[in-house]
Amino acid sequence: MSKFAIKNHWIEVVLVVLLVGVTILSIGWHIYRYGGDYYYMRVNGSSGSFPVKVPGGITQNGYVYRGIAKGKYGNRQRLEVHTVADDLGPFHKGQIIRITYNPKFGVTNYKKVSRDQVPPLARIH
Repeated sequence: MSKFAIKNHWIEVVLVVLLVGVTILSIGWHIYRYGGDYYYMRVNGSSGSFPVKVPGGITQNGYVYRGIAKGKYGNRQRLEVHTVADDLGPFHKGQIIRITYNPKFGVTNYKKVSRDQVPPLARIH
């Protein structure tokens, strides 16, 4: 009965194996492309602006922020963050942003965080 069951369901087995393979590859690519280390930077003001096209064909200003960011172990990194259409900003002076930095692709994500969410060694005084 076991051979008979596998013989009749080989397509399902192949499809399940393909689905699992594609899922693993997709997760791996996402980690490789968008993963990275978190750095925390206090905003001291925008370093400039540039046009960003938002949905609906409207153009608005995006902002550039530059500065020294600290990692969770206190290591420093000079970073430049460009806002995107999903979150144009601007960030206000004194706000802290968490930046995801990928060594191969640069800054891949950012978001505003509170001081309580910053690890102790990354705190910016």
